[in-house]
Amino acid sequence: MKFLKWMKRWSFLLLLCAVLLVGEAALRHYDPVKYLKPVWRDDFELLQLAHPEEVWDKVFYGSSAVTASYLEGYGGSGYLNAGIDYGTVKDLWELLDKGYITVGSDLVLGLNELSFLDSLPTNPTYVWHRAWYEPYVYFQRDRLLKIVTDGIDNLSNGQPFVTIDHSDQQRQVYHGHLTGAELADGLERVKEKFGYMSPAECVENFAALDKLADYCREHGVRLRAVWMPRNSKVELYPAAQSVIEAADARLEALGIETLDLLHEIPDEYFYDTGHMDYETGAPYFTETIEPWLKEEG
Repeated sequence: MKFLKWMKRWSFLLLLCAVLLVGEAALRHYDPVKYLKPVWRDDFELLQLAHPEEVWDKVFYGSSAVTASYLEGYGGSGYLNAGIDYGTVKDLWELLDKGYITVGSDLVLGLNELSFLDSLPTNPTYVWHRAWYEPYVYFQRDRLLKIVTDGIDNLSNGQPFVTIDHSDQQRQVYHGHLTGAELADGLERVKEKFGYMSPAECVENFAALDKLADYCREHGVRLRAVWMPRNSKVELYPAAQSVIEAADARLEALGIETLDLLHEIPDEYFYDTGHMDYETGAPYFTETIEPWLKEEG
């Protein structure tokens, strides 16, 4: 009787909590913000919209270097270009561990020295950065607030509430070639930001690589890696070299087959240090790597 009385007294609050919990679960599952026209989407959201299938069978993952270099569907290997801005090994592990993606049969890591840097800047809207206790609307607050404030401004100026449509947004690629002076300036900025790098700053990403290797063994996924090409006009500074050497040793210890394309693409195909010119470099890179991608495991 006491329990029934307690239930009756608190029934409204219990019902409200249930509604909120169900609503939160629905928001997390459907993630409606990425479908809103005025929202500028992050690279992972663009990938989800382009590939809504539950299982991605063959995945070529990496940073924007992969996005700009690999032409999905060009060579027939069937790999999905899963390059994302600031994509690290740890990001990929969290995507898999938290169930945001499922890989079917093959996973290739497109790597450079920044793929392992724990303190690499990231996109705060990436869904795996949301804490488990963080409500969906709170996590999306900045984007939703911008829609509302822009909408109010539009209405006050006699315009429709929504005037921006990013529905045709695509992941960024690069066109043309930077000059020697621009490449030199870019290198100095990179060295200023990341010249402190050493394997000691890669602990979390090295641990994520170990977890990835275990995950792939347990799930029957073939795991391989490729060192993404670098423009030889740009110095491979000592800090970057030290991380690459440490990561190479880790890959070898884990038995992960690794293709080294670091110095294999002619400079004429680069836009900058590590991004291909989309018109010439991306087709050349894709043709170069496709035979390796097609090799049977």
